[in-house]
Amino acid sequence: MEVFVARQPILTVENDIFAYELLYRNSEENRFVPMEGSQATSEVLMNSFVTIGLERLSHNKPCFINFTEDLLLEQVPEYFNSEQLVVEILEHVSFSLDLIRVCRTLKEKGYLIALDDVIDIDRPSVYELLHYVDILKVDIREVTDENRARIIQLGKEYEVTLLAEKVETHEEHQQCIEEGFSLFQGFYFSKPVIVKGMDIPFLSSTYFQMIKELTATNDDINIEKVTEIMEQDLALTYKLLRLINSSQQRTRVPIQSIRQAVMLLGTEGLKKWLYVLSVEQTTAVTSTQSQLVIKTSLVRAKLCEQMAVRIRAEKKADGYFLTGFMSLIDVITQRPAHEVVGSLPLDEEIKNALEGQQNTYRLVLDLAVAMEKADFEWLEKHLAEWNLSYSEVFEVYGQAIAWSEQLYHDHFTDKVER
Repeated sequence: MEVFVARQPILTVENDIFAYELLYRNSEENRFVPMEGSQATSEVLMNSFVTIGLERLSHNKPCFINFTEDLLLEQVPEYFNSEQLVVEILEHVSFSLDLIRVCRTLKEKGYLIALDDVIDIDRPSVYELLHYVDILKVDIREVTDENRARIIQLGKEYEVTLLAEKVETHEEHQQCIEEGFSLFQGFYFSKPVIVKGMDIPFLSSTYFQMIKELTATNDDINIEKVTEIMEQDLALTYKLLRLINSSQQRTRVPIQSIRQAVMLLGTEGLKKWLYVLSVEQTTAVTSTQSQLVIKTSLVRAKLCEQMAVRIRAEKKADGYFLTGFMSLIDVITQRPAHEVVGSLPLDEEIKNALEGQQNTYRLVLDLAVAMEKADFEWLEKHLAEWNLSYSEVFEVYGQAIAWSEQLYHDHFTDKVER
């Protein structure tokens, strides 16, 4: 399923790109389609940080993203990396005490905060909020001359950066520079440009199972059960790994198993992530091709896991499962393997295997592929090296297929009953 995000550059006085603003789009048609604010923001977050990736979307420049009051109060921005995200507060929020407390916390944690579409500063709560705001985005097409002068003066008093938005001519740009603006955005520099990516649909049944597990009290949450659920859904696992790379919890420790990823993210992080997904809305797997690829990934994962036991590498069985599970991620995302794998915080050996380099992970994965293709010449050559028989491998392969089929049966039965 294709997803879309529009980006518009924000430039400095020297015309260097300071950041990009990311905007909701639902097609390649470059216009905003009305949508509930929280849902639009959630889709922009997931499509930008997880599906497309900031390395491709913004070349890792900071990104301005609009946040509704609900998402701010749910502390959703705190999950994402403060070096990559500029929290843009929409002009129509209430500026309540609760919101001001959220902004204070965000400021303490290193986030830049921008106030959007500033044209009127008569609301008393704005002055309290200015203690935590870094950037005022001034709509130069809507603001009156009187308010413009007052906003510029406030920027100096509070040492807030002024950003002129909707700049459309050279004359407007020069006037803004003379007035003390230091950041600029508008059609004079660039219209929003659409970037698209390929999303992976996840199984609604596993999503609801995750919700059920994570709504228990923290003492009752079963990490093993959560891991088991994640191991059933390629999309949730891939998004979990991508999210870890984009979050405040970005790790230098390579991920060797799905359980490790779940532990690293933590139950609170999972709850917050699932909240964003719930706003974005779930999408069932409908494409026959997607179903086939995901089922094949599941079979490979289980086969690799069980083969690890047979070759006396059971301590790394989770890593073999993860290798098999992620082995078709390039097919389903329609991106080169090195590009997709490079964006995930995986163990180096697992990464190498997924990129085609020979190691033990890759050999076991190749065995799974040989079973799919009925490549008996390859099997005959390598099974002897591991002192394995055809009957053992066929038994494990049959069990892996049965496990995968049962998962899909449970999913579609659950979907019908629902």
